[in-house]
Amino acid sequence: MKLMNLQDRRPYQKFRRPNRQLSELGKQFIKSLQVYNFDKKVRCGSNCDGGYVFAELDGEYDCYISAGISNEESFSRDFINKYKMSKNNSYGFDGTINDYPYHYTKNIQFIKKNINYYNDEKNTDLSFLTSQYNNIFLKMDIEGGEYNWLLQMDETQLNKFKQIVIEVHGITNNGWNCKYDDKVKCLVKLAKTHYILHAHGNNLGPVVSNIPDVIELTYVNKNYFNSIPEMNKRSLPIKNLDFPNGGSKDINLNFYPFKK
Repeated sequence: MKLMNLQDRRPYQKFRRPNRQLSELGKQFIKSLQVYNFDKKVRCGSNCDGGYVFAELDGEYDCYISAGISNEESFSRDFINKYKMSKNNSYGFDGTINDYPYHYTKNIQFIKKNINYYNDEKNTDLSFLTSQYNNIFLKMDIEGGEYNWLLQMDETQLNKFKQIVIEVHGITNNGWNCKYDDKVKCLVKLAKTHYILHAHGNNLGPVVSNIPDVIELTYVNKNYFNSIPEMNKRSLPIKNLDFPNGGSKDINLNFYPFKK
């Protein structure tokens, strides 16, 4: 991620379970960030900004999407190698760069478009892929653009994603060109179709009353599970799996909703 000047920050206390002091919107916000237990986790990518922790699931992926590239694609390199994805079903999107950094991998199709809520010569809503594939892995870091995309997605489209690793920006405020209320709508929508199995605060952004303003979340489709998983009891960050995005200390997430 690239640092931006954040505005309209809202104060938050260190959250416990939703209570009467929180507004209804605040309760929805906290509940939507609940992290659930999953033991088999792995990391792909660098041990700094650009690497992500995700769940090792049974079965295969029929499509890989990297949304937001810039000049760092170590995660895509490792994921494509690990799951033997090919250029036929791997796609990279970024309208802000001229070409893909192919020294990471050549097994990917580069499309010079940004992710958005509409389709034109410079933007895509990914519907041409969600209409083709049913077990997609999505890696997304698009500097606040995730919200416009998520707001227009419906449950049918979201259910095409078997697993998502996404960096969400400005979750405590009205920054990143999206109102706080709409950000909560996006998180609530994702919580209807997917469980969060991992969370990691990006220490390149601010922390507002213990809540990381920018956070990496790992979602797995609820259809993968036969029953509701237990709440996460494992300390976050996880040693030797999570690493700081920058040089400073990693962010402690050992409180609800991230840990029971």
